[in-house]
Amino acid sequence: MEQGLVDTSKYKVTLVSIDTRFATQKNAVNSTFRIGLPFTMRNVMRVRMASLELPLVEHVFSAYKGNVSFEVRIKYDKFTTKIGPIPDGNYTAGELCTLLEGLLKTVQPDFTCSLDPVSNRVVVKNTGILFRLYMSSDKSAVAERATCWGLGYYLGFREREIMPVQVGGVFTTVAFSPPNLKPTPYYLMQLKCPEQAVNLYHPGVGPAYIEAFAKVILKDDHYTTQFDDNSNMLRKEYTFLSPTAVPFFEVTLLDPWGVPVNMMDADWSMTLEVTEVVNSKTYDNLLTTYQRR
Repeated sequence: MEQGLVDTSKYKVTLVSIDTRFATQKNAVNSTFRIGLPFTMRNVMRVRMASLELPLVEHVFSAYKGNVSFEVRIKYDKFTTKIGPIPDGNYTAGELCTLLEGLLKTVQPDFTCSLDPVSNRVVVKNTGILFRLYMSSDKSAVAERATCWGLGYYLGFREREIMPVQVGGVFTTVAFSPPNLKPTPYYLMQLKCPEQAVNLYHPGVGPAYIEAFAKVILKDDHYTTQFDDNSNMLRKEYTFLSPTAVPFFEVTLLDPWGVPVNMMDADWSMTLEVTEVVNSKTYDNLLTTYQRR
């Protein structure tokens, strides 16, 4: 909303540029930061995200996300052996299969892990020895999810415990779906100014819902800067029930499960459009009405 389109006797529209490089407070991974204003903005009625400049640095596979390892048990073994963790990062399907095959061979040399060229699904084989895969995350909060519960889900498996099929002495298991190697298509943004501005409800784990200010769509691939200029038409604004004093803005980026995004201390920025009530006549009338003599 441009200043020229509003009644300047009643409202003032201000753009506030906030940037993690100038944060007064932030967390270790830079997914939450606070910008203190040089003065308290009075009688704020509306705040809107005008732009966002966000580098997509979060890795698809990371110990932070709990999807870098699984377990395997060879027939007659009493204990399972942990496979991984694989290094944090982003992988092609071929790179991931090659890495996992090397780790499986350290447990038993007859393992292979490949990508079926027709179905594009991960295939794990062992020639002659029965095995069992346990694909859940070793982080309980991740393992309890209905989806994305560990490395196995990202590889395309949809069961947490997998038994292979024996065909001619070869034990084979094939993933149900092609591997998921792309970054999440969106983040959730929370905004405090000073109370939390709730404009969006997103389903969380179980019956709980995540409260947020906006849904940020991520359109490009790894390591690119995402630009949100409201071209996707999603509403990213909040109207206060009454004029509110705003001394600071605190922003948090969450993944779809409500976990703070690991921004790896990368810097990012955004612009907020703030609408203030500046009708001094009405303000003076209120003071006179409630003034004690």
